[in-house]
Amino acid sequence: MEKYQILTEINRKAVFAEEISDAEKEKAVSVFLNGISSKEDVREFKMRMRVDPEKDNMYPNYYIPPFNGNKKLRLIQGYLPKTNILYANHYELEILRLLFIFAHENERVNQLVENTSERLKKTCFGNSCEKGECVTAGISVLRFLAVTQPDNLDWINKLLDPLSEKFLSFGNGQAAVQKGIPFSYLLMAFYDLNNEKTRDLIAQKKDWLLNLLRKGWITGKLSNGKISEGDSYNLMGKHIIRNALATLPEYEDISKYPIYVNDMDQRCYCDI
Repeated sequence: MEKYQILTEINRKAVFAEEISDAEKEKAVSVFLNGISSKEDVREFKMRMRVDPEKDNMYPNYYIPPFNGNKKLRLIQGYLPKTNILYANHYELEILRLLFIFAHENERVNQLVENTSERLKKTCFGNSCEKGECVTAGISVLRFLAVTQPDNLDWINKLLDPLSEKFLSFGNGQAAVQKGIPFSYLLMAFYDLNNEKTRDLIAQKKDWLLNLLRKGWITGKLSNGKISEGDSYNLMGKHIIRNALATLPEYEDISKYPIYVNDMDQRCYCDI
C-alpha cells in the first residue's frame, strides 16, 4: 500500500499546487524502483485475469495494484474503477509517469518507460478504444505520454480525438462521471498536455466549467451524518477544474479566486 499512498499524495499535492520537497521525490523514486513487482507476482496476477502471461499486453508488467482484500482502490482523483484493466493500468502508468518526472535520467526508469510504451502500442485502450472503461484507461495513457512523449502527436491525437468528442458532449447531470468517463481525470490529462487542441476544448466548455466551479459540492458530510468517500474528493475536483481553466490565457491568474469549504453547509465553492 505504500506505493499507492505515495502515488495519491504526490498527485494530491500537485493538484493543490503544494510544494513537493526533494526528499519526497527521492523517497518516491526509491520506493517505486524498489517496489517493482516480482515476475512471479505478475504471472499470478495475469493468470487471475485469465490471460496468457507469456503473451499478454493488456495488463502491467512491472506494477501490480494492491490486493486490498480484493477491493479496488480509487484512481488518483477519486473515481472508483469497475474493471481490472483500468485499475491495473492506471496504477502502473501513474507510477511510471512520476518516475519519469523525478528521475528521467535514470537508466532503469527509461527502460521501464520504453518497455511499457511498446506494451501499450499493442493494446486496444492504447489505440483509442471506445468500449467501456478502456476509454478511461486511455486517459492514463494520455497522461503517461504527456510526460514521456509529449511530441508524439500522432499517438496522442489518436487517443485524444474520441475523448474530445465525448468531452464536448458533456452536460447537465452528475459532474463526477460523464458518459461513463471520470470527468476530472480527463481534465487532468488535458492540462497535462496543455496544447492548442486541449486549450480549444476547454475554451469551448468554459461557461459550463465555470458554472461547475461556482456550484457548492458536498465534501463528505451528508445530511444523515454519514461520510461519502467519493464526495470527499469533490474539493480536489474543484481544483482540477480551476487548473484546467488556468491553461486559458484569460484565466492564467485564476488562482486568485480561492476554493474553500463553507463552514455552514460543508460544501466547497469558488467565488469567480
